[in-house]
Amino acid sequence: MLNSKKALFMAAVIFLIAVFFRFWELKSVPPGLYPDEAMNGNNALYSLKTGDFSVFYPENNGREGLFMNIQAVSLKFFGNEPWALRLISAIFGSLTILGLFYFGREFSRGLEGAKIAGLYPNEILALSASFFLAVSFWHINFSRIGFRAIMAPFFIVWGFYFLWLVFRDDFSNRLKYLAAAFGGFVFGLGAHSYIAYRVAPLLLLIPFFKILKRKNGYKQIAVFLFFAFIAFVPLGVYYLQNPGDFLGRTSQVSIFSEISPAKSFFVNSAKTLGSLWFSGDWNPRHNLPGAPLLWWPVGILFAAGLLAGTTSVGLFGYVFLVSWFVIFLIPAVFSSEGVPHALRSIITLPAIMMVAGYGFWEILRKISSWLKRQTEGFPEKSAQISRIRFELVLLFSAIIAAHIAISYANYFVRWANLTETRFAFSENYTEIGRWLNEQPDDLKKYVLVNTGGVLVSAPDDFSVKPIPMPAQTVMFLTGTWPQSERIRKNLLYIMPEDIGKIECADSCLIVPLENGGNLSPKLKSAVEGLKLNLNRGFAVFYKGVDIR
Repeated sequence: MLNSKKALFMAAVIFLIAVFFRFWELKSVPPGLYPDEAMNGNNALYSLKTGDFSVFYPENNGREGLFMNIQAVSLKFFGNEPWALRLISAIFGSLTILGLFYFGREFSRGLEGAKIAGLYPNEILALSASFFLAVSFWHINFSRIGFRAIMAPFFIVWGFYFLWLVFRDDFSNRLKYLAAAFGGFVFGLGAHSYIAYRVAPLLLLIPFFKILKRKNGYKQIAVFLFFAFIAFVPLGVYYLQNPGDFLGRTSQVSIFSEISPAKSFFVNSAKTLGSLWFSGDWNPRHNLPGAPLLWWPVGILFAAGLLAGTTSVGLFGYVFLVSWFVIFLIPAVFSSEGVPHALRSIITLPAIMMVAGYGFWEILRKISSWLKRQTEGFPEKSAQISRIRFELVLLFSAIIAAHIAISYANYFVRWANLTETRFAFSENYTEIGRWLNEQPDDLKKYVLVNTGGVLVSAPDDFSVKPIPMPAQTVMFLTGTWPQSERIRKNLLYIMPEDIGKIECADSCLIVPLENGGNLSPKLKSAVEGLKLNLNRGFAVFYKGVDIR
C-alpha cells in the first residue's frame, strides 16, 4: 500500500493550515451578516423551536434543508450569532481538504514515476492538490460564509473517495461492497447540498464504465446507486409533492429566458473560464472583487496539467478530471445572473486543484529526471548539481510560504477591510439588530424595511404582511422572525407605505434599515414629537425615551 508516514504527516500539516484559514477570527470575519445567511439561520431557529426539520425550505427562492438542519445544532449551543451559522461551513470546508488528499491519493494510485523526496507520485499529487485547496481564497471565503454550497465539494470528494476504493486489488469483495455503499450514500447526500450538484450523476458515467470491466463491477455499481437513491429519497419525495420547488431559482436565472441564449452561452463560457486566470467574480461576497479566482502560479499549474494531457495520469484519469471541470461549469455558464459567478462554479474547485497538482507533478518529474541525467552524465559536477537541487528546494519552499502569506493578506487584510465587503455583508443591518437587542422588551420598537427584495412571511402567522428579505438579518439577531416573538419583544416590522399605522402615543423607537430619502419628514408627520439620532451610523427615530 502506498501509505507513507511522511505523506500522512504532511497531509496533517496541510489540514491544520486549512483549519487555521477557516476558523481564525471567525467571530469577526466576514463582518456583518448577509440576509441570505440570516434566512438560513431563521429557518434553523424555527425548526429548533417547533421540532419540524424540513428537507427543503421554500423561502428565499427555495433551499435544500440539510445545511440549515445542521446549523440548528450549532445555534442550539451557541445562540443567535453569525459565527455560529458560519461554523458549519468552516467544518465542511476543512474536512473537504482532508477528503481531497485521500481521494487524490486513491485516484492517482497508478501515476507513473519514481519516488521524489521519499514520496510516491500519487502522494505528491494528493498533497499538492489538497494544499492548493487549503490556501485557496476561493475556497477559504465560502468556508466562512453560511451558504449551503460549501457542502457540495465535501460530498462529491468523499463520495468519490469511497467509490475509488472498489479499484483496490488488495481489498476483499466485502470491503469493496461496503465502500460502494458508503460512497453511494455520501454521494447521494450531495443532492441535499446545493442546486448545482444536480449535474453530478453525469460524472458517474466515467468511473462506472471502468468499474463495469472489473469482476462484480455491475454489483458494486448497483450497491452504490441503491444507497445514493436511499440518501436522495426524502428530497425526491418532496420534489414529487412540490414540483415547482424543483426548478425554482433555476428557471428564473436561466440563459433560456434571454433573447439570444446561444450568444449568452458563449459569452458566459468565456467569462467563466477567464475568471480563473484574468478577471474573476466582482461580487465582494464571493471574491476579492475582480481578482482571478486562482493565484497565478496555481493558474499556471492548472494550465500545465491540462496541456500535459494523458502523459502520466492516463486517458481515464485525464478524461475524468476534465469532465468534472466541464460538467460543473454548466450551472455557471447557463445562468444569466452575475457571471462570472464563483459560488455556482464552486464544485469545479476539487477538479481544478487536482489538475493543478497533476501539473505540479509533471514539472517536478521533469526537473527530477533532468537532475538525475546531469548527476549520471557529469559526476565531476556533483557539487554544483547538489547546489542546484538545494536551491530548487528553497524556491519551492518560498513559493509555498508566499502562497500562505498572500492568501492570508488577501483575505484577512485586504478583503476583510474593504468597505465593499462590509456593505456586501449588510454590516449596518447587523449593528441595528445588536442595538435593538439592548432595548427593553416593554418598549415598542419598529423596524422600517425601506428596501426591496424577495418577500418573506412570518412562519407562524401568514396573515401578517410579508417583509422583504433584507430584514432577515435583524430578525435573526433579535430572534423575531416568528410573529409570536415580534409581539413578545414588542418589535414590529413595517413597510414605508404603512408608516401611518405606527402607534406611538407615549414612547417608541423607529429604526429604518436604510438612511436617506424623505423618511424624516414623513415619520415626523406621522408621529408627533418624534426626534432623530444619527450617532450610531444608522438612523434612530425616538419619542419618550432617552437615546444617547
